[in-house]
Amino acid sequence: MQVRDMRRGDLPEVADLLAEAFADGTNLASFVPPRQRVARLRRWFTVVGEQDALRHGLAEVALAEAGPGADARILAVAWWHPPVRPGSAVGAGCRLGVPRSRLPRSRLRELACAVRVFGARVPAAAWSDAASRRARPTEPHWHLSYLASRSEPGARGAATALLQHRLGVADADGTGAHLESSSIATIAFYERFGWRVTGPVRGPAGRSTTAMWRPPGGVAP
Repeated sequence: MQVRDMRRGDLPEVADLLAEAFADGTNLASFVPPRQRVARLRRWFTVVGEQDALRHGLAEVALAEAGPGADARILAVAWWHPPVRPGSAVGAGCRLGVPRSRLPRSRLRELACAVRVFGARVPAAAWSDAASRRARPTEPHWHLSYLASRSEPGARGAATALLQHRLGVADADGTGAHLESSSIATIAFYERFGWRVTGPVRGPAGRSTTAMWRPPGGVAP
């Protein structure tokens, strides 16, 4: 299995994978109207991928081994935001709640996309986004925004390969890692890699996610 940086040409396949993975039972899905939810999320991941992940973040994919002359198929994807050092002008992720007058053109495109994807639920999504930012550690850290893997048997171990690759870099740099899980089922998975629950992140209308922190080297199980 090969791990490499996501390329612009990967984005359609990656957006499909993420849209399918996050369409049910996730905090993100709760802000997207059910009608054409997968298509709406595909649009969201395409625009955010172009404007944010490829420009300011770091996206990596795990590929299946392909035979001679065949294109390798993407099995899993991880979108990270790298450590933001004090004084850096680079933010982490799409900010739905920033006033239009302060947004660069790329962020305006994200905001326009948010209106089409979330519809009347944009204010609730912005509230959740702001709560998520407040919950992040103040020290420089890697933030795992999205991790998704295909459900087929051949993709087994792909998400693990992505995490091991990036966490190895973080450990070598002495940098921690943060994430929010919107599914109770995934908490035990992340704990295997040294993350530990730090508490709930309260969103609108009773929604919540679970913040998790991994110090350099992880926490022993």
